[in-house]
Amino acid sequence: MAQQPPVILITGGAQGIGKGIAAHFLDKGWRVVVLDQNAEAISACRQDFGAPDNLLLITMDVSREPDVVSAVAEAARWGQGLDALVNNAGIADPDTGPIEMLELDQWQRRIDVNLTGAFLMAKHAVPHLRQRRGSIVNIASTAPCSPSPIARRMRQPRAACSP
Repeated sequence: MAQQPPVILITGGAQGIGKGIAAHFLDKGWRVVVLDQNAEAISACRQDFGAPDNLLLITMDVSREPDVVSAVAEAARWGQGLDALVNNAGIADPDTGPIEMLELDQWQRRIDVNLTGAFLMAKHAVPHLRQRRGSIVNIASTAPCSPSPIARRMRQPRAACSP
């Protein structure tokens, strides 16, 4: 029996850095699961990548545990396991204005996606990753190291995932 290619799960994978990561692993022959909350970006990803057999696209929200449970289970079934998780989903909107103008619900949404989302993905992917001695990569921001006034507004939610 031929060995199956490894399976990678990428959150925020239908746009930006996540889409670039997905393209790289598709080129390397991996089976790639792209998760993204943006249905339009998922559709664009489908058009850009075509419909290869080694790509699964799922619209979901990493901050909602039922979505995470469902997506991880679907990915593990489809790929017959998981070898890697890339926690790339995140909100980094520099156009929110000064901190005193940021509403609590906007702040909470950032925490829910940037921090809780990475936790939930790891929590539910780890049992599958352990079976194959898989890995987790958490993408974080360099904003905590930047003196930029714009970066200061984005700092805490993504920095929580930084070493």
